[in-house]
Amino acid sequence: MRKHLRALVLLIVIFGYLGCAQDKTQVGWRPVESGTEAHLYGLHFADAKNGWVGGENGLVLATKDGGVKWQIQSSEKAVSKNALNKIHFSTLNHGWTVSILGQIYYTASGGKSWTQQDSQTQNGLLDVYFVDAAKGWAVGGSGVILHTNNGGGGWSRQEASANEHLWGVHFVDAMHGWIAGAEGKILHTQNGGRYWRAQESNTDGTLLGIHFADVQNGWAVGTNGLILHTTDGGENWVRQKSNTPKTLRGVAFRDAGEGWAIGEDGLILHTVDGGGTWTAQPSGSEQHLLDIYLYKEQGWIVGARGTILRLG
Repeated sequence: MRKHLRALVLLIVIFGYLGCAQDKTQVGWRPVESGTEAHLYGLHFADAKNGWVGGENGLVLATKDGGVKWQIQSSEKAVSKNALNKIHFSTLNHGWTVSILGQIYYTASGGKSWTQQDSQTQNGLLDVYFVDAAKGWAVGGSGVILHTNNGGGGWSRQEASANEHLWGVHFVDAMHGWIAGAEGKILHTQNGGRYWRAQESNTDGTLLGIHFADVQNGWAVGTNGLILHTTDGGENWVRQKSNTPKTLRGVAFRDAGEGWAIGEDGLILHTVDGGGTWTAQPSGSEQHLLDIYLYKEQGWIVGARGTILRLG
């Protein structure tokens, strides 16, 4: 009797595990209501619950429940008359967003109010990244790279051999970072940007997004389905097969294996083997997808005409 009972319990555990595993594979991207038709260009989460989106005409959206519900935190033109290209929060209170005329806006109140910081440039800023509440970088048109050590109280320009538009910046820690841009430009620093060195990308295509899972494993995406991958910190970049001619605007990885790339016409590509194989996933949207952010097991995507997608 006990043997039969043990066997029954074992079968229940096995089927329960298989059921959970099956449910996990069925989890996908689902549209959520944003409350706006404005184009949404950038998003960031400080934790699993609190996130922000920057968009057209200075619009800022916020969520406190992991992206299930979004509210307009700052209406259009309240922060800026121009589009907010990317947004980044280092804590629940401290955040930055960048715009097209060199504007950098800062909040110390979780987005309730914003003040403009002096960027000392008129070049359009296209991406921003902070490793903590003090150290951050912003990149943009004509090769501009800005850096702050005091939360944006002062921004200074870092020099690099680049005149191309720089579209994406990502750091894995305060020392190691990469920038991607037009004409296949990839820049790398090992000392917090005191010196930026160009890496050979073996392409002249425009790179619009870059992400590193750690100091060795990174990906860059761009026009015409371009995906590049490195396993040695960018010393060697190899093109991966995306099976699409569509422009890819963003890329994010959970680890060295699983990641997503997003782009035109609602395109979402997924990989579980570091990009050895990319497969399309349903998005429920035909709008251009412009930014992606992952936080542990969760994920979010934003795009044109108020599009917000949530993983789960």
